[in-house]
Amino acid sequence: MKVLLVEDEKLIRQFIVEYFQKQGEEVIEASDGYEGLSLLDDSFDLVLLDIMMPGIDGYEVCKQIRQKNDIPILFISALSDDDNKLKGYDLGADDFISKPFTPSLLYAKCNALLKRFKKDEQGMIIEEGIIRINDDTHEVYIDGEKVSLSHKEYQMLMYFIDNKRKILSRDQLLDRIWGYDYYGDQRIVDTYVKKLRKKLKAASVYIQTVVKIGYMFDSKG
Repeated sequence: MKVLLVEDEKLIRQFIVEYFQKQGEEVIEASDGYEGLSLLDDSFDLVLLDIMMPGIDGYEVCKQIRQKNDIPILFISALSDDDNKLKGYDLGADDFISKPFTPSLLYAKCNALLKRFKKDEQGMIIEEGIIRINDDTHEVYIDGEKVSLSHKEYQMLMYFIDNKRKILSRDQLLDRIWGYDYYGDQRIVDTYVKKLRKKLKAASVYIQTVVKIGYMFDSKG
């Protein structure tokens, strides 16, 4: 695992680096957002990103990364309220850990996040109504037009398709997409469904709302 750690507090960087290196992992440090953006390339597996930093904050760094890279991003921050988490997820973050934390928990979260990001080695074309998906490249087409989905939007779409015509509760979607250790507000599910529907355009009707429960995917109406 090669990790880019973007954190302005030197002591926090040190205790993360020491633990990860003991596990045999490689960590490259950046003391601010600008340095982090300049260091990021395709060799990294994951980004650990602080939010409150001088110059350019973690939200803006996340936003700029997502414009050209789908790498997993885990926020490490003292801002633990739901509104800040929702803002992070909306910008494309994949997970959060609140300060203070133990390095062992952070390491476990990183491993769990990377497991969720593993691509299926065998290419596969999936078709549902006007949706066509290359599961090897994660390319999604709606009625022949390519659309760009974030990693979590793609995960959500695939989970819907894998469970088509089944009612999925918000808790089920939350656990599957964000993990069992996510303790935030269920509103994040509705936020991502809204974003996904917008990107699916004419296929948005495939995701049906089940009042007071959750959602159901049905491409056959």
